[in-house]
Amino acid sequence: MNLLWSLKRLSKKRFHEKESPKIYNMSHFFKLEMTKDKYLPSDDYTQKKLFVNEASSEYVRMSDGAELRFIFTKKGKHPSKFNMLFIPGFGTFYASWNDLWDELSSLFNLYVIDKRELRSSRIKWKHKATMDRLAEDLKDAVDHFQLDQSKLVLMGPCLGSSIIAHAVASRKLQPAGVILNSPPRRFVLPYALLPLAYILPAFFMGIIGKPLIKTWLKITMKPSLQRETYLENISNASGMRWKKFLKITHWDSFDDYPLINCPAFVTGASEDRIHENKIAKEAAELIKNVEFMDTPSYYWSHYYPGILEYKERIEEFISSLTN
Repeated sequence: MNLLWSLKRLSKKRFHEKESPKIYNMSHFFKLEMTKDKYLPSDDYTQKKLFVNEASSEYVRMSDGAELRFIFTKKGKHPSKFNMLFIPGFGTFYASWNDLWDELSSLFNLYVIDKRELRSSRIKWKHKATMDRLAEDLKDAVDHFQLDQSKLVLMGPCLGSSIIAHAVASRKLQPAGVILNSPPRRFVLPYALLPLAYILPAFFMGIIGKPLIKTWLKITMKPSLQRETYLENISNASGMRWKKFLKITHWDSFDDYPLINCPAFVTGASEDRIHENKIAKEAAELIKNVEFMDTPSYYWSHYYPGILEYKERIEEFISSLTN
């Protein structure tokens, strides 16, 4: 029991090492006054998966030789004619975002990357997964698909937000705007597991690491659709691919957020048990041209009916980029 307690305690401890950052544009910070229960999916909830079923799929060779899968549609009808490149969070499968993608793909040309930690990636031991390499993957994708950066929005949750921030901060990409969903300070993993992850071979990571991470999730989260989604992600994880991400566990994205030089729309979630709303707000406070929204729950930005409101906010933000 002491081990389980330490997993929970140490997984949070590492986020509070610096004083709160300087606050910019507080007039653009607002909170949706909603009840979280309004956005819980119904018991008979099912996903239509329109985007995934209609999307084209293509493996793109990265500049280091790795091959990553992209799924995309080009049926956007929004007057801005924007393209959106969506970078999911760590280990995230499509079930987390199907509903939102269905809505966004009706407005914009939507591209989704399967990152290096997913089993779909064609990578070898020599291929790295540093933050700089992950940001380079976005540049490789934009170059491959010949996307006009003046008509490009990058969107991603959690680790996806960190990758976007570094790609923009390092000037690998200069998009028209970014949308960051629950941006973290650091890559979130149970901190007490990291020594084991460095020592254990990939095969044993599957035997020992998966059960420990699942236990951590069950301790830190109440039974919910969000927890079940995360547990499914863990079950489908690849030990070899996950070990490649150990080098970014100490990456501090607070160094990148101040260097974002384009408009940003940032959301937090007061009731999200994994992504800390306090950290998301502090990340937003570091960005000079930002709008921050405190949302009612994880479900608001992932499933119907909440994503209909989220889509409207996203559309408003992207429309503002054309003014």
